[in-house]
Amino acid sequence: MINKDISGCLCGGQPLARRAVLVGAAGAVVGLSVGRAFAAEDALSMAPQIGDLLVRATGKDKTTPIKVADVEVNAAYPMQVWPADPATGLARDGSAMNIMMLTAFPADQLSEAVRPLSADGVLANTMICPHAACEVTDYNAETFIAQCPCHLSEFNLKEGGALAQGPATRKLPSIGLAVDAEGRLTIASAYDSRVGGDAQ
Repeated sequence: MINKDISGCLCGGQPLARRAVLVGAAGAVVGLSVGRAFAAEDALSMAPQIGDLLVRATGKDKTTPIKVADVEVNAAYPMQVWPADPATGLARDGSAMNIMMLTAFPADQLSEAVRPLSADGVLANTMICPHAACEVTDYNAETFIAQCPCHLSEFNLKEGGALAQGPATRKLPSIGLAVDAEGRLTIASAYDSRVGGDAQ
């Protein structure tokens, strides 16, 4: 017959030694800690979520949420950013697929198709080329064209990442932005197309 001892464990009628109870408790604590660590890692690898803030991917300050005023209009180069969990402030930099770039243009110069994705003229695109998933790193501020250095696909960032030249066969995915009560940029909608390369 199986009986419960005073520790509340089912132990076949045999009392548990204090050491065994302590070891078991310690194991449970370690297991809980490891579980939390994995959960935190998953959160940092998670794709951008609606409500996420944005933080810089380069430079010294990679924790302060970006505001509209931080993004220079018609800048020489897009601002590289990560989405950040609004609850913890931690960047979702556990996946290279999450890297984004911000550009800003006078809102009245944006097309009707692009304007709904912007927040006061600020636009966000993935940096991952839809051809072979290289990072789109080159930019011509005069033409608003971002170019992938791997195979030279080109995208017009002022037009929301519209495809300007292949071999990519689709636009650079855009994600919708909004501004919260504190003036911080937040993610307002999912990407308008799949992030990742078609030729991978």
